[in-house]
This record gives sequence, structure tokens and C-alpha cells, in this order.
Amino acid sequence: MKKLVEGFIQQLQHAIELGEKAAVTFAGPKYSEVVIAGMGGSGIGGNLIQSYVADKLSVPVIVNKSYTIPAFVDPTTLFIASSFSGNTEETIAGVRAAMEREASIGFVTSGGEMLRIAQENKIPHIVIPGESKQPRACLGYSLVEMLYLLYYAGLLDDTFKRELRQSITLLEEQTGSIKVQASALANAFHNRLPILYVGSTFEPVAVRFQQQLNENAKQLAHVNAFPEMNHNEIVGWLHPEKLFDQLTVLLIKSSYDHPRVQLRMDLCKNIFTQHVQDVLEIEAVGATFLEQVFYLIHLFDWVSVYLAELNGVDPNTIDNINYLKGELSKV
Repeated sequence: MKKLVEGFIQQLQHAIELGEKAAVTFAGPKYSEVVIAGMGGSGIGGNLIQSYVADKLSVPVIVNKSYTIPAFVDPTTLFIASSFSGNTEETIAGVRAAMEREASIGFVTSGGEMLRIAQENKIPHIVIPGESKQPRACLGYSLVEMLYLLYYAGLLDDTFKRELRQSITLLEEQTGSIKVQASALANAFHNRLPILYVGSTFEPVAVRFQQQLNENAKQLAHVNAFPEMNHNEIVGWLHPEKLFDQLTVLLIKSSYDHPRVQLRMDLCKNIFTQHVQDVLEIEAVGATFLEQVFYLIHLFDWVSVYLAELNGVDPNTIDNINYLKGELSKV
């Protein structure tokens, strides 16, 4: 896993090359909405795109993480499905339902059943490398190719291409600093329960971080977002008191946070410090949304790998997921 994290910059570069070379055309009508389907490491890219395009697309973007799809899906829907293996059963079920509704469909996958469906039905698709066998380590591929699908569908202009190149430059410049920060965060989280708080715009980044801590470091974490958590969870900071000594709070900040969210974070820090010894902050680096997203993703991926070492676990194995898939395959 460490090797895959180290290769993230090269992955982004390759993903851009694949997107530029993709022979993708959409013949659909003017779209009334976009639905992005995917699970786990393949699905989180959809959430990140949803945040990125919120102020760019004139149609709504819905992320679908279930066997079923919304009732509104019809021929005016652009349905993008992302599955690293191409065999994710929830995503495949959604694809089949979208095909029945005659939606315009696009795929991002490395192979499997999804690639077979795409080839047999002439569905637009971009094939990504599958050699790593690690979906969570290929977020760069899935996210970038989904951006290209939106571009080829005529919904997104080419501004994202410049931002992707700027993101690569930023990561190259910040590599040393990222590793130093990641090591410090991993030590702060060791033998603790990380409580990750973030502004709603960057909530997918924190969820991705939680997923990486779960899968790579084999460790639980908790995520919530401002301002919603101020209307419920903030009141819960009284019990159980015995747990507070085992918590480390991380405030994930961005210049894209609403000014009132920034104020709420600062005010709530005073509440957290009354109960928890370690209340940490980190600020996203970068001039654009994508730069900040990729900066934090790369930083947090390193944290998960370093924490796996501290926990004495193999970041590559996902025994519980494999067990679950095996049992499900019997039914």
C-alpha cells in the first residue's frame, strides 16, 4: 500500500492521459440530472465530484450507493457508474435498472462484468488499470475519469484540466511536508479514536479519510460536518466521560468553508478542549478546490499507512470484507 500511495502523483498523470485519449461520445438528450453510482473506494469519487461541481453544473448531481436507483431516472438522466473491479453487485444492479429506464450511461472500470456490459451494449466507458487489486488506492483514476465523462457529456467545461495539472504541481512541491504532517497525525491517532470534523463542502474528504483509516490502519474513526453537527452532536459532548481520554479531535479546514462555518469551528474548539486533551487542526493547501482536495487526500492516505505501521497491521488486507463477500456469494 505504501508503494501505491507513493505513486499517487504518477497515477493522476496517467489518469489525465487516459481521459484525454478516451474515445467517448454521448448521444443522449439534454440531461436533467446526473446520477453517480459506486461503492467504497470507487464510490467516494462521486461524492467528491458532487461537491466540486455544485457551483458549476446547472443540473443536480446525485450519488447513489444502493442496489436500487431513484424513481426519477429516465432517458434524460446521465448515469455514471464507477466500479474498480467491474463486479460490485450493488453498482451492477443499479446499472441494469438504469439500462431498463433507458438512461444515458457511462462507466469507469478496470474490467469484470461492467466492462462486458459496456462492450456488448456499446456503452461509453473508460478503462482504468486494475493490476493493483486495491480500489481504495485508485481514487485518482476513478475521480479523474468521471470528470472526463462529465466533460465528454457536455456538462463540464475544461477548467478542471488546468486544475488537475496544478494539483500535480502542488503535490510535487509539498511531498516532503505532507509526509512530515502525516507522521505527526498518525502518532496523534495511535491508540485513540479519531474524531474528524469538517465543513460540509469537504465532508467527502473526511469520509474518505475515515475509510482509509478503516481499511488500511484497521481502526475506527468518526466523521461529522459543520454546520449540521452544531444542531445535534455538539450537545453530546458530555457523555460517556470515560471515553474522552481516548479521543483525538481533528478539525479539517479549507478556504472554501463558509465564513460562518469557520466561525463555528473556532467556537466549538473551545467546547472540545474542555473534554479532550488533543484538539488538532489542519488547513488544506492549494489555490483551487481540486488542489485542496488532492492535497488532503494524499496527506490522509499517508496518515493511514503510517498508522497501519504503528498498529502493526497489513494495510493491504481486508479480511472482513472478503469474508462478507464470500458469504454473500453463497446466497
